[in-house]
Amino acid sequence: MVKDNLLPLRAECTMLFQSNPYMVESIDGLELRLGREKENLVPVLELLVKQGILQLLGDESIPLYRYKEPFIITELESKSTPEGT
Repeated sequence: MVKDNLLPLRAECTMLFQSNPYMVESIDGLELRLGREKENLVPVLELLVKQGILQLLGDESIPLYRYKEPFIITELESKSTPEGT
């Protein structure tokens, strides 16, 4: 699969994991869920792991993937400045 075709598959994988944030899935399971071939999924999953979107679990023989929740800042820190300055 050429790189130009990776973007739609990357979006599919990302949306699947975002929609199911507690899902842990193997490559074989993703093949069935997405109807895509393993050789097309592997480079996309590796890229999503490098980007910090997915977390790689398990070992090399049976890699498992799960969604990695983004870090969200809930409170903004602000510096107090004296009035009139």
